[in-house]
This record gives sequence, structure tokens and C-alpha cells, in this order.
Amino acid sequence: MSIPTPADVMRRAQHPLIAPGLHNPTVDEPYRALWERGITGSELLSQTTLVALALATHAEWATGRIPEEAQPRLGRLVDCTALPSWQVCSSLAFLEARGWIVRDDRRRRWSVASVQLAIPGPIMRRLKKASRTAS
Repeated sequence: MSIPTPADVMRRAQHPLIAPGLHNPTVDEPYRALWERGITGSELLSQTTLVALALATHAEWATGRIPEEAQPRLGRLVDCTALPSWQVCSSLAFLEARGWIVRDDRRRRWSVASVQLAIPGPIMRRLKKASRTAS
């Protein structure tokens, strides 16, 4: 058993709990609505929740996808949230580590990386179960 290098860690597949395939847009409520409900229902620090919701404002309602031309990048998130850049970066890293966002390339800095919304699998199942029970 060898110790992984930082390069090995960066090459690993994304978090296995991310479950984008569980969302069926014809049956389920809009992805961004589920995502926002999951974020606000999680026990995140207030600045992390603020960064997450600022990021979500750039996503499409039905799919949660953030088009390339609407990617907020670090500078725009700093402007939107009025937080220092280090706090926005740490919030983005936390969201990525917990499976709430996916970066196109984990080696790219937040100032140039594209991100997409993602819902961790267990939370997606809980949100879908709650929406079926409510209706």
C-alpha cells in the first residue's frame, strides 16, 4: 500500500455520493429548488450558505446547470457576497468536499474553474421523499 501523492488525490473521481442521475425533471420539482432547499436545510456556516445561494442565482431553474457564460467565478462571488476572497474560497472548497458543487477540473483555481450544482445522494433521496410526502 503506497501513500497517495497530491497528484493522485487530484486524479481521483469526484465524490461518490453525488447523485445527479436521481433527478427526473419530468416528475421531480426543479433541481435548483431542491438544491436550495437542501442548502438552507443543512447546518452550514452562514457565509457558506451565502456563497452557495449566490452561486445558485446563476444556475438554470429546471436543471441547476450553470452555463459557461453565466459562471460567476471567484471575483463575481466576492462582489455578490461582500465576503473576502479567502472566505469565498474556503466556502467553495467546503461545498465541493461535501458534494454540493462539482468543479470541472479540481486542479484549476476558483478564479477560472467552472462549477456545477450537485446534490449529495442521501440528501437528494431525503428531499425527494419529503416532496412526495408533502404532495
